[in-house]
Amino acid sequence: MKLTVIYQLTGGSINSGEISNYRETDGFILARRPAWIRLIGQAFKVKVFDMVSDGKHFQIYVPSKNKFILGHNDQEIKGRKDVPINLRPQHIFQALLIDPVATDNDRHMRVLEEDQEGKHKYYVLSIIGPAKEGVGSLRRKIWIDRFDLRLVRQKLYDDGRMVSDITYREFKDFEGGDYSAVIDFTRPQEDYSLRIRISKAVMNETLRDEQFVLVQPDGTELVDLTQNPK
Repeated sequence: MKLTVIYQLTGGSINSGEISNYRETDGFILARRPAWIRLIGQAFKVKVFDMVSDGKHFQIYVPSKNKFILGHNDQEIKGRKDVPINLRPQHIFQALLIDPVATDNDRHMRVLEEDQEGKHKYYVLSIIGPAKEGVGSLRRKIWIDRFDLRLVRQKLYDDGRMVSDITYREFKDFEGGDYSAVIDFTRPQEDYSLRIRISKAVMNETLRDEQFVLVQPDGTELVDLTQNPK
């Protein structure tokens, strides 16, 4: 997947008492299964950020701060003012490339229900993880519009705690298939939300491994979060 986009980031929340709206930023996204993604943001054709994830690790280059950041995808990191580690590339990968609802040897339970909001009617599919001590934990909920069978919303959970709330709207026929032109998602645990507006999309085009390589520029400060996983 190759996307030309505009990012609109909002940091903070009503709960934290601090909300910051950032300037809209032009950019590009490359994404390839199983878990590769690269995001570039630009302002007036000057690079604002460059992020890469291979599914296990992430790298972030922030030219304005002259920092190059390394981290593990699954590590929890307390917020820092010196490096923007709340927004991570794997969060966006989860929003863009939707996982299938079933895999081979899958032990998850699925519960289907119907819901309505105003005039809109939905199928809602809940995916529940294997029971521990007799109690299952919610992993994902998916909303499918009953009119056109498009997936319009999904929520992702970690042991029953909601970690991502993602909505899809303004579907268009891009090169390679029908896809949402506006994707909104919030990450309540990291206190940020992001809107991605897609102006151009190319699907199922071969992407090379080297397109997902991010090398630390000379003279930048290395912030290695892997050395301090807590």
